[in-house]
Amino acid sequence: MMRMIAAGTMAAGALLTLGLGVASADEVQVEGNYATLEACQADGPQVEIARNDADYTHWDCRPGDDGLFYLYLSN
Repeated sequence: MMRMIAAGTMAAGALLTLGLGVASADEVQVEGNYATLEACQADGPQVEIARNDADYTHWDCRPGDDGLFYLYLSN
């Protein structure tokens, strides 16, 4: 009985670990900054990067500590 519980616990742990590996996402900050959120959002859908552009399918505008907005790409 104890072996069965231990095996079940190990199997569940392996499945959770596998899920964590798949769930990780890469993120890239695009060079440059924007004075307004609207300007950042206007460029977001059209921005392209030189390397692995097709890998990044989502974009997000985030405020920086300096009052400007920065564009991030993720997959």
